[in-house]
Amino acid sequence: MFGFFEKLLPPVATSDMSEPPAGLVAFYWHFARQAKPLFAGLFAVGLVVALLDVAIPVFIGQIVDFVSHATPATLIATHWPQLVGMAAVLLIARPLALVSQHLIMNQAIAANVSNRIRWQSHWHVVRQSWAFFQNDFAGRIATRVMQTGPAIRESLVSLLTAVWFILIYGTSSLLLLAHADLWLALPVVLWFAGYIAMLRFFVPRMRDRSKVMSEARSMLTGRIVDTYTNILTVKLFSRAKEEEAYVRDAIDHHTGRFHEQLRLNTLFALTLTTLNALLITMTGAFSIVLWSTDHVGVGTVAMALPMTMQIVSASGWVAWQITGIFENVGVVQEGMITIAKPHTLVDKPDAQPLAVTRGEGRFDNVRFGYGRQSGLIDGLTLDVKPGEKIGLVGRSGAGKSTVVNLLLRFFELEGGRILIDGQD
Repeated sequence: MFGFFEKLLPPVATSDMSEPPAGLVAFYWHFARQAKPLFAGLFAVGLVVALLDVAIPVFIGQIVDFVSHATPATLIATHWPQLVGMAAVLLIARPLALVSQHLIMNQAIAANVSNRIRWQSHWHVVRQSWAFFQNDFAGRIATRVMQTGPAIRESLVSLLTAVWFILIYGTSSLLLLAHADLWLALPVVLWFAGYIAMLRFFVPRMRDRSKVMSEARSMLTGRIVDTYTNILTVKLFSRAKEEEAYVRDAIDHHTGRFHEQLRLNTLFALTLTTLNALLITMTGAFSIVLWSTDHVGVGTVAMALPMTMQIVSASGWVAWQITGIFENVGVVQEGMITIAKPHTLVDKPDAQPLAVTRGEGRFDNVRFGYGRQSGLIDGLTLDVKPGEKIGLVGRSGAGKSTVVNLLLRFFELEGGRILIDGQD
């Protein structure tokens, strides 16, 4: 069973190796569409789980009603079909739905979707020009490739489980309580209004701080990896203290951004706790008053209170899932800076393979200056005959290495052309 679900989506498939688009929604869809059946299945199973969870408080209320109105001798004889149905839902239907949800979420999606995004992102990034890698930390590039896959997967899974769950569960609970008595629905309506206002206030701020935090983490990783990569140079020139200060500044910056994010998380938890306390208190008070005035029965009270507690229990989980969605969106936005960048050094569509027969090279009025107005190399014409050795002499920075890098096509020319055996 595990193997079946784990093989539904090969992580290193090359079915869609096109360039990732730059827009956020398009970037998500570029990867999500490759696993559409899995995400659709997760969406459908989430609906079933939410509806089955709504049934539990309803069952409790019905059992209390049965006990209140029947004698021990007649309870089973009168209500055994309903009791068997409840048992079937709790013992068979709900476990099957939850197991199906976990199989899709864990076995089919978790590792496979994350690593497919990593693989395709790496496949695209590694084909960038040499200049692309020279202009950034290798550690930061790797961090973005590694983090973007799980961030996309986690935000999509949270959207299809937590958000869908609270919408179905909350709406169903509200309808059931309103059907019993409109006053019982009032605390839930007020709670939902406060819950939405809380999310609208906190979530965008958490998203923005998550992006800043992700950038700080990538910079810190990049500086540490840069130090390790160039450790021989650091030791040869006795630059350990300077490198320590370089990394310490990044750690201090990361710590500051981390504290800002955690402060917001604590305020978020405080607000949610207050909202939930008000919901439980108001629902309990309304239930007691309505029962004492014979507006609702004891079974309704027994249904309303567990339902409220389930809303409270789910609200914290859903709120953090929603927060996680936007935090992951911040990580994805930061990763897109590296991944959703078009290749700058590409062959023309009709380019033919280079066939070297003699080894004759020609620089024909070549101009190149790394994008600057005054070129480092300007109007260079040079012929290299087959088998000929030529020495390039000049001061540091004159462009000797650049000439060789242009011959290897690590950079695009800004003017002129380079021919090998007459081929451009």
